[in-house]
Amino acid sequence: MAFSSVTRALQRSPLTGELLGKLDQQGSLHLNGIARLPKGLVASALAQAQQRPLLVITATLEEAGRWATQLEAMAWDTVHFYPTSEASPYDPFDQESEMTWGQLQVLADLLALPRDAAAARKIAIVTTERALQPHLPPVAALEPYCLRLQQHQEVNFKALGQQLAQLGYERVTVVETEGQWAQRGDIIDVYPVASELPVRLELFGDELERLREFDPATQRSLDPIDALILTPTQYGPVILEHLRQQGQLAGLLSEAAQEGWASGIVPEGTRRWLGLAFPNPASLLDYLPENTLLAVDEVDQCQAHGDRWLEHVEEHWQEVREERTRKNEEGKNLEEAIDTTPPPH
Repeated sequence: MAFSSVTRALQRSPLTGELLGKLDQQGSLHLNGIARLPKGLVASALAQAQQRPLLVITATLEEAGRWATQLEAMAWDTVHFYPTSEASPYDPFDQESEMTWGQLQVLADLLALPRDAAAARKIAIVTTERALQPHLPPVAALEPYCLRLQQHQEVNFKALGQQLAQLGYERVTVVETEGQWAQRGDIIDVYPVASELPVRLELFGDELERLREFDPATQRSLDPIDALILTPTQYGPVILEHLRQQGQLAGLLSEAAQEGWASGIVPEGTRRWLGLAFPNPASLLDYLPENTLLAVDEVDQCQAHGDRWLEHVEEHWQEVREERTRKNEEGKNLEEAIDTTPPPH
């Protein structure tokens, strides 16, 4: 919190009042010729003076990491780093699990907040311009897949196990890493992909008596918590379920893959079907409180990175189309060859 006092002093300064007045009047501000540190101080002072969350957009993940480290010293209760992928949405494979888990950690915290909550005022999120592109299921689609557990809640053991399987969690003997869960008597251990530590659920009958984090190395219980949000381990279950509801699943998955998914095995590459499942996929903006202050660092650099990524995506889309056309032609030629081949004598 090295700059907390500076941030608080800036909130009370006449300059901040003047900038807020212009921001309210014009809807945006353009600040030029200042380095990252004063940019962070000004952005934090403006957001905190109006009790608003802050979203910082940068051109690269490296710069986003520097911003996140800097904001942690500026009186924010929580500073989130939201990772983004350079991959094309048409790639036949999903992004790395760690990247998805990092995104889900941010989304889980945002979904836990009322949309206009004053509690959100101490949250800052740093990401790249890629987070503004549609890459997520809509809020209304993802939220039902987020399992909320809190102290004294009534819990059914069997139903909870089924829900964990549907969310993509693997049942093991001992929980050691993200995406696993285990049961020992009246205790359920689960390692949420959206949490830093695993959580121990202690039940008394059907009542969730206590929730405590624990050390996965020693298995010793740590601090108690009041509530927990369990997200899916990836976006695949949400996408596949909506495709199933629309009757599109059979045309995309083999029978073996469909049977595997029914058993909780999500096939690789489901991310590329996001646009089929949802006509309007979401971006990070759709998950933020409406009063969030948006700060874009080095607009020209962000625009340049976005343009290059779009060129890459358009080229990849054309390659996918040409490959599909070629395969269709090969299939057509094969059918014609079979039809014109005389029967054996």
